Amino acid sequence: MTMRPLVDKRMFLGANPLFEGLAPEDLNDLVVTTRHKSVTTGQTVLRQGDPGRDMYIIVSGRVSIRIRLADDEEIAVGELTAGEAFGEIALFDEQPRTASVVTCEPCRFLLIDRDAFKAFLLIHPRVAIQLLAVMSKRLRATDDLLKDALYADVASRLAETLRNIAGAYGKNIRNGLRIDVPFDDRELGRIAGVPSDVVTAQLRHWANAGLISVHRGHLTLIKPAELARATDHHAGSGSSRGTN
Repeated sequence: MTMRPLVDKRMFLGANPLFEGLAPEDLNDLVVTTRHKSVTTGQTVLRQGDPGRDMYIIVSGRVSIRIRLADDEEIAVGELTAGEAFGEIALFDEQPRTASVVTCEPCRFLLIDRDAFKAFLLIHPRVAIQLLAVMSKRLRATDDLLKDALYADVASRLAETLRNIAGAYGKNIRNGLRIDVPFDDRELGRIAGVPSDVVTAQLRHWANAGLISVHRGHLTLIKPAELARATDHHAGSGSSRGTN
């Protein structure tokens, strides 16, 4: 089975986020460095822990991404189809593969070898600069995800702290569960293990959402049940999305 004409290789390369902004002449030169590979169903294309050398772009077919756990159990974490890519980190380092890839059906791939790619970059330095921008954007996106995950954890800890304090010192009043003992943001932060400025921002967000109220240092849980679910909707002032 052979790859179709040059224009198809250009199409698949140009559609990849790493290369979509390349000038036509640069894309043509990159195409020359590629090779194709056909694999039948149920074959391991990459094995977790093996050395990485090639980036794969799927021309046709479907693959399963699998991760081996500490007890040697292997779990599927996703699938990729035509137009998607895997193994691109191998172009930039020589670290072992972080996952295995197994074909779910007959597949055709477009491969880029690390050494060929490095040689390409040496004669196309502007592409290297462009790729740095692309990788930086990916890193920022990863940072956003990590910060959002951290924020969700922080919000969960603070919400749990408020519920525990309300369970110990709370008094049912007409509009909610009032904590009779005053706690300032620094004290709440110390108990929850959360910076006091984050406590201040989160309490303000929950107050604006109508979940709590604060009056003269006394905090009232207006909607305790919703507060328990509040961390599933952390689009408030504590979220880092869109700040870069």
